[in-house]
Parts: sequence; structure tokens; C-alpha cells
Amino acid sequence: MNIALVGPGIIEIPPKGWGAVESLIWDYATELGELGHTGTIINTPDTNEIIEELTQDKYDFIHVHYDVFYSLMDDIHENCPNAKLAISSHYPYIDQPDRHPYDGYDKIYEWLINNTKYYNFCISEKDYHTYANDGADKSKLLVCANGAQHRDYVYSHSPTRFDRTLYLGKIEKRKRQSFYQSIDNVDYVGKYVPGTPFDPQVNYLGEWDHQTKLETVSQYGNMLLLSDGENGTPLVIKEALICGLGVVLSKYAAHDLDRSLPFVTVIDNDKWEDIDYVREKLEENREVSLTMRDEIREYGVKNFSWQTLIKTYIKNIENMVV
Repeated sequence: MNIALVGPGIIEIPPKGWGAVESLIWDYATELGELGHTGTIINTPDTNEIIEELTQDKYDFIHVHYDVFYSLMDDIHENCPNAKLAISSHYPYIDQPDRHPYDGYDKIYEWLINNTKYYNFCISEKDYHTYANDGADKSKLLVCANGAQHRDYVYSHSPTRFDRTLYLGKIEKRKRQSFYQSIDNVDYVGKYVPGTPFDPQVNYLGEWDHQTKLETVSQYGNMLLLSDGENGTPLVIKEALICGLGVVLSKYAAHDLDRSLPFVTVIDNDKWEDIDYVREKLEENREVSLTMRDEIREYGVKNFSWQTLIKTYIKNIENMVV
């Protein structure tokens, strides 16, 4: 199949550092190529340019990975009438409607719920059920979970930073890094914008480039992510598991995880700012996880590797009715 992947046009693809959506679009293209398909990336904020590029080739499937482009769907269909067409939202607060108006998402969400013409490739079961419960056409909802690249990450059975926790991700209010800087053995990595509530002088290692991330994540004992909203299980958590790290996270970041596993620790909302409690749970999780690295990696690869999930993606495309 010849597949077009439409990105936001905000960050280059593949990204040099931060950019989860851009990373997964690159992974889609890479994995499609591994299976003998063609994944062409179109990544520009110029909607006229998007249409122009889409009409340069005959695509079997066009996947829009930026919900802000919802108003472009009819134009894409008109100009590419023979292509199957779908859109995905990567908005982290889909299941929290009180947040929608503040982020300008209410109009987008209204369109997604009322849309009966185009497929919505939901990137998590949580999003699927949120749409369905709000009255979306279930026949147009398909779950296409995002994966992570297990082949690219350097895996270490015996990590050098076994006594430390990694907090990896853009430094922002949603991810709440500033609350935990008093915990000494947590290292923070990610894009930092000056003025963001966060002290870059405390355990901040900067923004890793892609290769550094691939080589370094597995050197840590576990990973922390206490964000207040996620679209599903975030890419960084899937990468951590594939690298053999246990995870300590909020319920919003644990939607697709088996919470009964000893290396998955979910911190309840009312405990987020109890620093002593979070510190204790980090230590407990790290201690257990260090004895289960191979098992953690096996769980991550089995459930979240692109090599598995891309097959579901292809099957969903093949089963689309136009």
C-alpha cells in the first residue's frame, strides 16, 4: 500500500529531540517500509501545501495525525477521492471535558463526535470509549495504539544508574516535574522553556538527542511520570518498559498497562504532592524492577513493540469500508 502520513508541520520529522507525535510518525513510516509498504510523510502547517503534496501521488490511505486539520478532511477527500482517509487526535485531555474549552479543543471534539464520514484512528482504548460514550459513530472508530522501537534501544541487564530514576519528557506544567525536584535521585531530561516552573539547576540533564536517548534510558533503575493528562499510555512509558525499567506513574499515564504487575506503580491523585510517599514508592519500585529487568523488557516488547502493533494498523486499513 501507498500511505501518506500527515504531520502537524511544527517540528521536523524525525525530531532531533522532543516530539512524541513526530517520533511516532517516523516510526510508522519506518515500520511500513519494513513490511513492504510505502509511508510518505507530509509535514507542513500550510494546508494548501498539504493538498498539493497529497495530489502528487496516488495514495491508498491518508492518515492525518493532527486534529487541528479536521477542517481539511473534506478538501482531502475531494482532491483524493479514491484514498481511504482517517484522522487521529493526540490531545492528552480527551477524557477530561472541563479542559477542552481552555485549550480550544471543544470545537475539534464536537467535530470528532459528530463526524460520520471519516474514520477516527483512536490511539488508545481510553479514547475509543470516551468517543463512543459521547455518541460518536462506533463504525468509524478504530483503535490503533502507538508503539515503540525495541530494536533501536540499547538494552542493559545491569544498568549503571541503577540507583536513579529518570523523568523523561518536555518540561511542562502537565508533566508536573517541578513538584518532585526535592527528591535527590531523580534526573530530569527534556526540552525546557525558560519561565516554566522548574529549576534547571537541580538534576536537569538537558534535552538529549535521539541517539543519546537510545543509548541511555536503559541505564536507569526506573522511570517517573506523574502527568495530569495523557492520550493513552505515553510513548516514553512504552520506551521505558522496553528498556527494562519499572514505572511509577499517574493513572492518566497507565491506561494500557497491567497494574497488577509489581513493576507498575500507580500513584493516586491525592498522593501526588506527598513527596515522602512518592519517594518511598520510587524506591520500592526500583528495588523490585532491578530484579525483573528481562521480564519487564519482555512485557514491553510483547505489548508495545511497533513490530506487533503495525500489523493491527495494516489490518485496520484493509478492513476500512469506503
